[in-house]
Amino acid sequence: MSAVELSVVIPTYNRRELVREMLIALSRQSLSSEKFEVVVVVDGSSDGTREMLKDLDTPYSLRVSHQAQSGAAAARNRGAQSAYGALLVFLDDDLYPLPRLLEEHTRTQAQDRPGVVLGRVQPAGTGKRGGWNIWEERTLERHYRAVEDGRRPPAGRRLYSGNFSVLRDRFIQSGGFDVELERGEDVELGFRLEKTGLPFYYNPHAVVRHRGYRSFGSWCRSSYLYGSSDVLLATKRGHREVLSEIFRWYHHKPLVVRWMVRACLGRRVVRNSLLRALRIGSGVMSTLRFSRAANLGYSGIFNLQYWQGVSDELGGRKVFNQYAERLRPSKIAIGSSRPSAVETSGNGPATFDLNRQEMSREYHDTRVSGHIKKDSEGQ
Repeated sequence: MSAVELSVVIPTYNRRELVREMLIALSRQSLSSEKFEVVVVVDGSSDGTREMLKDLDTPYSLRVSHQAQSGAAAARNRGAQSAYGALLVFLDDDLYPLPRLLEEHTRTQAQDRPGVVLGRVQPAGTGKRGGWNIWEERTLERHYRAVEDGRRPPAGRRLYSGNFSVLRDRFIQSGGFDVELERGEDVELGFRLEKTGLPFYYNPHAVVRHRGYRSFGSWCRSSYLYGSSDVLLATKRGHREVLSEIFRWYHHKPLVVRWMVRACLGRRVVRNSLLRALRIGSGVMSTLRFSRAANLGYSGIFNLQYWQGVSDELGGRKVFNQYAERLRPSKIAIGSSRPSAVETSGNGPATFDLNRQEMSREYHDTRVSGHIKKDSEGQ
């Protein structure tokens, strides 16, 4: 196995056909098949994935591991531990890799300072999709445009487990993914890797296409869990900067969004009524092809769910309002590339966008992009 330079790690749960197509696509990589292996960790699948993998013939080394269902984070850690390659490329199980994916990851890592390489996730734009899926795809595209034009430089906050690479020894030394986090374990890993001094790079040519879509109910639940997990990153994992970060972006949201969120926090009947109205209205707007109106509706749903997750994890509506007031930015740098003193306090991000609208979109888009990534886990 000494010729293997790179190990592709793929966790999977009940995505047999998508995994099969993905592994076949990896057979067409521009990187020589002798230089990489693929490690698939089957996380308790019951759809015949195990049998399919046993019969699949590939030009590269394909190794399969099985575990009782423990979550994608545990599956990724298991795959990394058993990998032979010095470089790990993590992919989710509903992605379609373009031919130069692995070559581009290795090219970017072949620098004086190898670090964490973030690849690009493109929407496939095919298959049966709900309006909320289309809204996510548009948000994902907006996020990558901002990364590519320099408004959102590569950083730990933007690490999505669906398409990134890191040296195996640095990953193992970091402790890997936090298996206790239900959401946000990739961003949490990104924070830890960043604090060790590893540089982050973005390669727009290391491309995969995303093909998995959530149901509306699963999408809503995941939005809520992202809010909850962001609070946990601050209160249970020591990333205290996250609280000031999320409330800074909360205060940059339009007044109507903040009003809507506060009116619904802790009021289940009110929130559920508004969620139903927004879903119906967004669906009608999608049917009529009024995409802007539909997008506003789905954005409203995401915000209601996300901030309710934040509120519940903090301890309720009263505590949420206390944090919102305490962490209100005393000064907002608008139209300037230099952040204010408030924005650079603590261990928060060093780079901020240049106007109020973009600052609000930054947090929103990064959570939605991570949200899309979670679709890939089939859970």
